[in-house]
Amino acid sequence: MRRSLVDAIERETDLTVCGQAEDADEALAGVVSVRPDIVLTDIQLKSSSGLDFIKAIRAHAPELPVVDTTMFDLQRTERLALAAGASAFVAKQDGPGKLIEVLRDALRKDKARNERGNTSGA
Repeated sequence: MRRSLVDAIERETDLTVCGQAEDADEALAGVVSVRPDIVLTDIQLKSSSGLDFIKAIRAHAPELPVVDTTMFDLQRTERLALAAGASAFVAKQDGPGKLIEVLRDALRKDKARNERGNTSGA
C-alpha cells in the first residue's frame, strides 16, 4: 500500500517523497533530520500507533502539516487523528487523486498561515 501512495505522489511534478519509515521512531528521526514540508502517516504503524506519532510530531514541530490516512474505521479514525493534531485526513479508499488533493490543500493552508504570520504592520 505504501508503494502505491509513494508512486501517486511521485507522479506529481510539484511533490516529492523525501523519506519513508517503517515505524514511528524512524519516522520522527526523519522528520527531525529532513524537515519536510508535510508528513503523510498511516494510523497503523509497525510498532506503534499513528496517533502517538502525530502527537510526537506536534511536540517537536507544532506547525508541520500532518495528513493521516487509513482504510479502517474511517469516521472514528478521522475523529481521533484530528484530535491528536493531524491537519487533515484522507481514506485510502478515496484513491490517489483525493490523496494528492488533500496533501496540496494542507500545504496551501500551511503556506497561507505562514504568510499571515510573516507580515508585519507598517
